[in-house]
Amino acid sequence: MIRKKDKAFQALLPLFLMFPLLLTGCWNNRELTDLNIVAGLGLDRTDDGRILLTVQVAEPGAIQSSSSGSGGGGGEKSKPVFVASNEGETVFDALRGMLAVVDKKLFFSAAQVLILGERLAQDGIEEVLDFFQRDHEVSYLMDVLVAKGATPDEILRMESDIDDIPAVYIQGTVENNISRGTVKKTMFIDLVKAVDCRGRQPAIGQISKSGDKEIRTEGLAVFKGGKLVGWLDPFETRGYLFARNKVQSAIINVPVDEGKVSLEIMKSKGSVSVAIESNEPSSLIVSVEAEANVGGYEAKGRIDSPESLYMLEEKLGEEIKKEIAMALERCQKEYASDIFGFGTYLYKYQLQCWKKVEKDWNDVFKRLPVEIRVDAKISRVGIVRNPLRKGE
Repeated sequence: MIRKKDKAFQALLPLFLMFPLLLTGCWNNRELTDLNIVAGLGLDRTDDGRILLTVQVAEPGAIQSSSSGSGGGGGEKSKPVFVASNEGETVFDALRGMLAVVDKKLFFSAAQVLILGERLAQDGIEEVLDFFQRDHEVSYLMDVLVAKGATPDEILRMESDIDDIPAVYIQGTVENNISRGTVKKTMFIDLVKAVDCRGRQPAIGQISKSGDKEIRTEGLAVFKGGKLVGWLDPFETRGYLFARNKVQSAIINVPVDEGKVSLEIMKSKGSVSVAIESNEPSSLIVSVEAEANVGGYEAKGRIDSPESLYMLEEKLGEEIKKEIAMALERCQKEYASDIFGFGTYLYKYQLQCWKKVEKDWNDVFKRLPVEIRVDAKISRVGIVRNPLRKGE
């Protein structure tokens, strides 16, 4: 079993291997000990509108010595990370003021995660994107999340029992929940592209606290015009991901015969389009093909007959359709935000129509009827033919 200290060291190992190259290049022979390696950072707005920058800094020496078991038995062990914060009028001002808080230059290229506060996201994220695009040291591959119900500073200061570096723990939960289809992975480069995308509004994964030492990365932050306008819950998020062709795998439970069946999505293909009549958008169309295996069965009867398989496929299709409908209804009726990319479809394939509705697309999107087409297949049921329910 890999210890959490070993995991933390392994997470930063690629960075350690990079340093000989960095030190012989544009880094002007800067020593590793002259840098604060930022593992995670957060940005939010204070009550008086200032920018609050929080950095979670990894201590390579402490991580390496903890992983190797060195450091002696009597001395106090060094903490693998420390967290510092600073306020400023702008992101640049907050960062420069951070030099008075920390003792070394901040190195952002190893950052695992960027957490945006709810208040900052509601005010708009243009300033944040503009600053980090100008800063060539920032990793375009770091995960971006929006905090709900807690501030980035609170989340980054949590001490996790799972990993010595909380930023690595956060990134790990994102990867795990991608496999469940309940969070959208948004790297910084993805967000930059999404903001400039014609006909589609940005959507970013959600992070929240779950107790004193745990976090949850489920759900979705919905944006319009660069500002946070609302949230999707995990089921709505999965519906959105099905439509956007972003479901890698997922477990969907469907009710049958006074019991339930757990179906594991193995393949999924989703797309969005817009029906046109008289050069005007007439309806929104979502098409999904899904293939699943039976993962668990707690109900009566056989599950390998053609009738049973057909019934399961119908119910799976209904569940997927319901989740997509929930996500679309919230985005249309409550947020008027096209995070699905129906507008992008018009821009790419019906340009003349798009030019007519582009300025009013949010209002047009809000009132269009929706057609959801789901083709679900069960490819394997397993070896159990007459499963017993609990208690039998």
